[in-house]
Amino acid sequence: MKYFILLLCWFQLAHAEWPGFRGDGSSTISLPELPLEWSDQKNVQWRAKLKGGGQSSPVGVTGRVYVSSVGGDKKENLYLECFDIARGKSLWEKTFQATQTVEEVTDMISRGAPTPVCDENGVYAFYETGDLFGLDHSGNVMWERRIVTEFGEFVGGHGVGSSLVNTPEALILLIDHDGPSYLIGIDKKTGKTRWKTERSSRVSWTTPLYITHNGVEQLIVSSNGSVDSYQLSDGKQIWTVTGVSNNTVASPSLDGDQIIIGSSNPGDCMAIQLGGSGDVTDTHLRWRAASVTSSFGSPLVYQKMVFFVNRAGVIQAVDSETGSLLWQHRLPASTWASPLSAGERVYCFCKDGRTAVLKPDRSGPGELVINALAVEETDRIYGYAVYPGRFVIRLERELICIGFTAPTPETKEP
Repeated sequence: MKYFILLLCWFQLAHAEWPGFRGDGSSTISLPELPLEWSDQKNVQWRAKLKGGGQSSPVGVTGRVYVSSVGGDKKENLYLECFDIARGKSLWEKTFQATQTVEEVTDMISRGAPTPVCDENGVYAFYETGDLFGLDHSGNVMWERRIVTEFGEFVGGHGVGSSLVNTPEALILLIDHDGPSYLIGIDKKTGKTRWKTERSSRVSWTTPLYITHNGVEQLIVSSNGSVDSYQLSDGKQIWTVTGVSNNTVASPSLDGDQIIIGSSNPGDCMAIQLGGSGDVTDTHLRWRAASVTSSFGSPLVYQKMVFFVNRAGVIQAVDSETGSLLWQHRLPASTWASPLSAGERVYCFCKDGRTAVLKPDRSGPGELVINALAVEETDRIYGYAVYPGRFVIRLERELICIGFTAPTPETKEP
């Protein structure tokens, strides 16, 4: 029986996937029971120091964890590392030289912010230096691109933070900055451009959302001033909603036949009905949440509710059909990572190392427990990946695996 349980655990680990930013873009996962309680002394399975520092989330497939970071006085070194999920053992690491560097690395600019994506064929990593790489699961480079060499350097005071979007055949990359902005589709096998759509100059850190609606694969982009839908096949715009402000960090979420938008401006957290073409500002706006704001994390859709977390660390629940406020609850601290839905629980990973685990309903947050990890004052929790029975939490220079204490076998080579 013990052998069977270990074998089953290994099978689940080897076949679990958290392939990109917010997993599949929803921050929602259906997996066996996840840890409820942990601390520095309880349910920490392993810790792994990283080659550099960064703000991206870890991603994983086939029992592996991939994470990107940067290093050097001018962010001249780019790192991509691969770890075994079961033991935290380093499987390989790669170092690349950056095409575009900065004069000084500060807390006000992106540091390894874009999250990689992975699939059954490999892992793909983009850096705010304009460098993009496709590697197989053994760490061999399949292709590489120098985006700033091709299309011009990135302009702006805070750097670029948009993450790659994973679709079946293409990678999607949004470059919105003070220079010429664009949305680009890149072939995953060859690294070549499939299409490139020009956009007006604007600054944002949001990541597009890949969806299929009425049989049409499309990309939803929420970015400073508007929300836009583009066809995945050729990058042509389908519809737009204008008059949105401060939707520069929170990425869009899907809720059935509507898109949920987060903004740090009161009244600009909203729901947009899918469908239509052209300017649908006056026809497809379902609701605006008057007193709700969304700061660093993205909206979470959960059981006919939508959760937003504001800059002060207050989670606000609204009705997903009307946008009316149901309740609000102060978390232990503010968050950078988006809240996670897993079964009947919602996990809020606060930047100071504490995590509030909720069992919410329409009447209130149903707080179950607050877990704490020691995090230095200048550090924070930036993101996480989810596997059966465990989380991998990312600090600037460290991964922390939270799980149950039963041992698990090491990952086998694919």
